[in-house]
Amino acid sequence: MRKLLIIHSDERIQSSVREYLTNEYSFEIECLESSSLLKNADELASFDGIICENKYIDSEGRNIPGGQNFVNFMIDHTIKKPIIILGEMEIDYGSFVSLPSRFSLRDISLQLIKSLNITDEELRHLKMPDFVSVEIANFYQLSNPSCDIYIKMTKAGVEHFVKRIYANDILDKDIVRRYEQNNLTHFFVQKEDFEKLMGQILAQSLTKVVKAFKEDKKVMEVSSDTFEISQNLLNEIGITPQTVKLARTSIVAMTKTVSSSKKLSTLLRSLLENETTYAFKRNYLASLFFYQIIPNLGWGRGEQLKQTMDKVCYICFFHDILLREEKLLKIHSLDDMAQVDLSELEKKLVLEHANMTTTMLQEISGIPTGIDVIVRQHHGSLNGVGFPDVYTSNLSPLAICFIVIEKYVVEILKCIEGREKLKLNTILLELEEFFHLSSYRKIIFELKSLIN
Repeated sequence: MRKLLIIHSDERIQSSVREYLTNEYSFEIECLESSSLLKNADELASFDGIICENKYIDSEGRNIPGGQNFVNFMIDHTIKKPIIILGEMEIDYGSFVSLPSRFSLRDISLQLIKSLNITDEELRHLKMPDFVSVEIANFYQLSNPSCDIYIKMTKAGVEHFVKRIYANDILDKDIVRRYEQNNLTHFFVQKEDFEKLMGQILAQSLTKVVKAFKEDKKVMEVSSDTFEISQNLLNEIGITPQTVKLARTSIVAMTKTVSSSKKLSTLLRSLLENETTYAFKRNYLASLFFYQIIPNLGWGRGEQLKQTMDKVCYICFFHDILLREEKLLKIHSLDDMAQVDLSELEKKLVLEHANMTTTMLQEISGIPTGIDVIVRQHHGSLNGVGFPDVYTSNLSPLAICFIVIEKYVVEILKCIEGREKLKLNTILLELEEFFHLSSYRKIIFELKSLIN
C-alpha cells in the first residue's frame, strides 16, 4: 500500500485531501501541521511521497515559506522522494513539483499518479469502486440531472446503494425536500459521474440566480440556495475557477438585494417567509446593516466608498465558511463554547477558523484587497486565533464595525428564533453595556439612527 504524508497548516484542507485520496484510492495517509514538527529525516523513510503547502501564516501573523523550507530540508538531507507543493513555487530540480494556487483535489491525484510512477495496472488496484456522497442541499437548483442518483441503505450490516433518481429525470427543490423530510442528508453518485454532476450543479446554479434577478421572482430563495451551494462546493471540491465564479455570483446576488432593501421590517418578513439557513440569515442581515451605515462613517466617497461597500459581502460570505454546522456558527466567545458539547477537533476549528480562512483567501485571486485582514480579526483577535478577553481599538476599523454589527444581528435572530417581540432599542442598549470603547460605540450610534 502506498503511504503519503500531508503537511498543511489548514486542517480543512488536510481533511479534504486525506478524505479524497483515501476514498478515491487506497492510500495510507498521515498528516502534520508543519514540517517543523519533524524531529529528524528518518521519519520520512516510510513515506512514498509528500504533499506540502507552499506557505502558511504562523500564530504571530507572519508568512512562512513552508514549501521552500521543506524542499531545502529534503536537499540538505539528500532525501529523494516525490514532493508536491500546493501553491505556485519555482522548482527546477529533483522530483519536486508545484501545483497552481487554485488547485483541485483531482489535480493532486493526477500529479501523484505521475510523480509516483503508478502504472495502469496498479491504478486499477488503488481505485476503490465506491460511491461519492454529495450534500443534498446542492441539488436544490438542479433539474434533469446528468447522471443516476443513489441513496445509501444498510441491510444486515451491509451497505447498499439504491438508485432513486435516474439520469435526465425531472428533479426540483420540492422533490429534494421530500427526501430531506425523511432525514436524508446526502445523495450518492458513481465516481465516474461526480465531476460532470458538479459541473452541472455549478452551471445551473449560476443560470438560476441570474434568471431570478431578471424576472424578479423568488430572489431571496434562490439567493439563499446559491449561497449554501457555493459554500458547500468550495468545501467539497476546493478552490477552482468554477467554484470561485459561483461564490462571486452568490456575493453579487446578496449585494444587489441588500443594496435595494430600504426597510428592515420588509427584509425580516422576507427572511421569515423563505426557508433560509441560519448562516444565510445572519450574513444577509449583517450585509444590510453595513450597507446602511457605512456611508455615515466618513470612510470616503464615490469610488472609495463603493470599494469599501463591495468588501462587505465578501467578508460576510467568507468569514465563517469553514463552520458548516449551526451550533458552531453560534459560538462567539469562550462562554458560548463552554455551553456546547464539542469534540476536540470542533473546538480547534472554532478557535482557529479565522486564521485558517485567511490562508484559504490568499489562494483566491481577484478578491478585494484587505479582506483577509478583516476575516482574521472578525472575532476581535489580531492573529485570528481564539476570542479576546476584552475588545481593543487596535483592530481594523472595518473589523470593529463587523464585530458590532454581527453581535447586533445575532441578538436579533435570537429573538426571532425564540418568537419574542423584537425590541431593537433594547438590543442596542445591551450592546452599549457590552462595548465600552468609543470606536465600537460609534457603530452602535449609527445603528440607533436607523430606527430613530
